[in-house]
Formats: sequence, structure tokens, C-alpha cells
Amino acid sequence: MDLYLFIVPSIVALAAVALKKSYLTLRGAASAVFVGSAVAVADVRLFALLAVFFITSSAFTKLRGEWKRRMGLKDVTGRSLRQVVGVGAPIALFAVLYIATGDPKMVGAAATAVAVATADTWASEIGVAYGGVPRHVLAPWRRLPPGVSGGVTPIGVAASALGAAFIAILSAVLGLAKAPILVALLGYLGEFLDSVLGATLQIKYLCKDTVTEAPATGCVKRGFLTNESVNLISGLVMGFVYTLLS
Repeated sequence: MDLYLFIVPSIVALAAVALKKSYLTLRGAASAVFVGSAVAVADVRLFALLAVFFITSSAFTKLRGEWKRRMGLKDVTGRSLRQVVGVGAPIALFAVLYIATGDPKMVGAAATAVAVATADTWASEIGVAYGGVPRHVLAPWRRLPPGVSGGVTPIGVAASALGAAFIAILSAVLGLAKAPILVALLGYLGEFLDSVLGATLQIKYLCKDTVTEAPATGCVKRGFLTNESVNLISGLVMGFVYTLLS
């Protein structure tokens, strides 16, 4: 109990710092405190994994930050409640299931969801910053504007694999997952699933000469999933796959 009396205030402090630095909005910070607390109660080591994801991902958002702002590719207001829930809900769900059932597979599933989130965020931030012109994940002969969901670059793919492997290795070091190779593989496949869903079912607006994710006059709307729901689905699917295969 004494440990949690230290950790929960630390989570609040971390969220406050993230809010001050515009990494999170006010509602995003509040939801991050909830997700972080649920994870910490389940397993402090799992919270450490989540914290590493947040810190590294926040750092990578700064890569070519000014260029991203000029191009409209950087969220200058911070991650919102919906964005935090989209990424954090699968992690928190598996943590709560572990509390309820005591099944250690749920801890591995939560670690897998962190790996998916890390692979996706690293791919997005590093790929957009240094990857050049992305290609459609299912039709590589088609070019997409930078930042549009469903677009991939070689650098982004490499960053995705590295992020998934990094979380898997850390999971093994912390003793969170009995099958770290499976965590790495599913983390990478989760980002691939995210890209496929982003390319096929996520809301986009088709204009004459380009594709955008922002509503625009004269453009045709396609898809029905939001970016947050795509993140949610990817994390949940791969987490449950972990429980089946581990």
C-alpha cells in the first residue's frame, strides 16, 4: 500500500508535467491519470512499461517539430481524451482483467497492447519526420500525403519494428511476459493492422488530386472509423491474440 501512496501522486505529477508541456490536453491528462492508476494497481512493472512508452513517444513528437507544425502534421494542442482512451483503453482493460482473474496472460496481453501503441507511435512520428513520401500499405504504387492513415515508408516500418522489439525486450527484463518474441511480433502486426484499417475503413475525404483526413468542401467522405477507434481495435485484437497463443 505504501508503494501505491507514492505511485499514484507520481502519476498525477507526470500528467501535470505533460499538460504543461502540451503533450496532453486537460481531459487527456485526466484520462491518463485513470489509465495509469489502473495499470499501476494491476502491476507496478506494467506501469513502468507504460511510462516508457509515453516518455519515448512524447520525445519523438519533437522530431522536426517545427516542420510538422508548418505542414499541419503536429498536434499542437496535445493528446485529447479520445486519443488517450484509444491507446490506453486496451492496456487498462487487460490490467483490470488481471486484477479480476489473476491470470498472468493478461499482463502479457497488456504488454502486447503497449507494444502495439509504441510501434504505431514510433512509426508515425519517425516515419513522418524522416520517411519522405509514404505509400499506400495495400497498394504501394500509390502515393499518399504525409500523415494520412494507411501510408507507410521504409523508415516508418523500421521504426515500428524497433518500437515493438524495444517494448518486448523491456517486458522480458521486467518479467512481464513469458513470450517476449510473441510480444514483439504481435506489436509489429498490430501496427500493420492499424495501417490496414487506416487505409480501408478510417474516415477520409477524397478530393480531386489528394486525400485528406480533414473535412473539405467538394470532397467525398469515405470510411467510418476514427483514428482513435483504429488504435483501440488494434490494441485489443493483438492483446487477445497473445492470450490465445502464449
